[in-house]
Amino acid sequence: MSEYYDEEEEIYDDEMHEDGQLSEEEIFAIQDEYRRRRLIESLIGPVISTVFHVVLIVILAIFITDKYKEEVPEIEVKMEEVEEIKIEEPPPVEEPVPEEIENTDTTNPVLTTVAIENVDTNDAALEDTNDEAPSTDDDSTVEAVSDVTVSPSAFASPNVFGGRSAAGRASSVSKFGGNRVGQERLLKALYWLKKVQNPDGSWGTSSQPAYTGLALLTFLAHGETPTSKEFGTTVRKAMEWLASTKLDKNSKHGYPHAIKTYALAEAYAMTGVSLLEDAMNRSIRVIIDGQQDNGCLDYNYKKGTRVDLSFAGWNYQALKAAYGAGCEEKGLTNAIYKGVEWLKGRAASSDDGKGFPYAVKDGTASGTQKHTMRAVGVLCLQLFGEGKAPEMKDEIKTIATADLEKLSYANPPGESLYGWYYATQAMFQQGGNEWKSWNRKFQKEIGDNQHQEGYWEYPGKYHGATNHATTDRVYATTLCALMLTVYYRYLPSTKGAIGGKAAKKEKKKPMEEEGLDLID
Repeated sequence: MSEYYDEEEEIYDDEMHEDGQLSEEEIFAIQDEYRRRRLIESLIGPVISTVFHVVLIVILAIFITDKYKEEVPEIEVKMEEVEEIKIEEPPPVEEPVPEEIENTDTTNPVLTTVAIENVDTNDAALEDTNDEAPSTDDDSTVEAVSDVTVSPSAFASPNVFGGRSAAGRASSVSKFGGNRVGQERLLKALYWLKKVQNPDGSWGTSSQPAYTGLALLTFLAHGETPTSKEFGTTVRKAMEWLASTKLDKNSKHGYPHAIKTYALAEAYAMTGVSLLEDAMNRSIRVIIDGQQDNGCLDYNYKKGTRVDLSFAGWNYQALKAAYGAGCEEKGLTNAIYKGVEWLKGRAASSDDGKGFPYAVKDGTASGTQKHTMRAVGVLCLQLFGEGKAPEMKDEIKTIATADLEKLSYANPPGESLYGWYYATQAMFQQGGNEWKSWNRKFQKEIGDNQHQEGYWEYPGKYHGATNHATTDRVYATTLCALMLTVYYRYLPSTKGAIGGKAAKKEKKKPMEEEGLDLID
């Protein structure tokens, strides 16, 4: 019998009654127990097999997964406390708000001392006046590199505009005897000029090319171009207006044309805008053709027996600016040569000893010599690179002594401000003690008499008065403001014996190629 039968026999023996017989219920119980044990025995094998295979599968899965698992680099995170830096923006410059300018009575103007506000000029080194007089040696270049460029010229050092950048202004003002207060006064004047500019870009109500040219020269002298933040639009509109004006050499004896040409040439030198070059060339052509054989010029560019140094002075400045800008108009260099020779021949130290005349007709000087003409002649020779010409040594001495003594805004001679414009530049180019003395006095006279709104009245009377308050103030303000730019407008230099052809224009990228909408 099988083992199962033997077990059944054992159960049978255990449960058997004494009489050896089992009841029916006992038999059924034994059978049920037998079936239960058989069921358990039949399930044990598959369960054990299933568990074994599941465990095996899990172990294999873990092994395979670990094998292909990419290592994750450990990331180290460090927390550092950074101190927050707060940048304080400079306070905005408040533009002076003029009163009813048009209706102001100018018969007896009240000249007041300006109470200078805290105006941010962005010039870091404009502190107290420096008594060190400028050197006229060729090493007077400001160390800071300018952000404006100019073509090299034989009549001015290549760094002629080197002081007009923000850094250049600060360095030059400190080096050559200026101060912060004077530059703040200048800035107020620029804001006033900006405010009274005509909508079309011009200034004034008559002879507008002259007043617009003077105003533009003032902004350019401060290093302002169409890209400037505060005055860019003002400068751009002025350039557009001057470049688009028709030729009118007969207006007011021709002065407007000469001053306009001067401004166009300087504007082109600083920006490279092609339409300015075209306007400059057309305008300088008139001056070259209008110069007399003797080297001087007369009103309206007439070719008679009369010459006029007052008129010629603006034309000489225009010739110098055009040459410095690289103008290649035929006859430009020769025109400067002739002008230099005429000026030398009329200086006080020359053979006749009469000094620079106001006008000469038929070989005879008319009228008494004026301090204005003395300053005009000296500056023009300096700008042409003849600052050491022996012919004008007596003229320089007179400006530094007698003319300085008369420098007074309260009691001015007839053409005072006009002459001061030239004399201030002439003394700056001269340098030394002459400049130191002039600088101290002119700054006080100019500074003490600026109106609180930023403009100046013309002291005394002048023959070019327009009887229009704002226009006359534009004239006076531009002359005074240009004097306050003397420290960096043209850096001191006596180098430059003239010669050779006009310099080629530098191959620089003009503003119009940089996307500026200049002159449609």
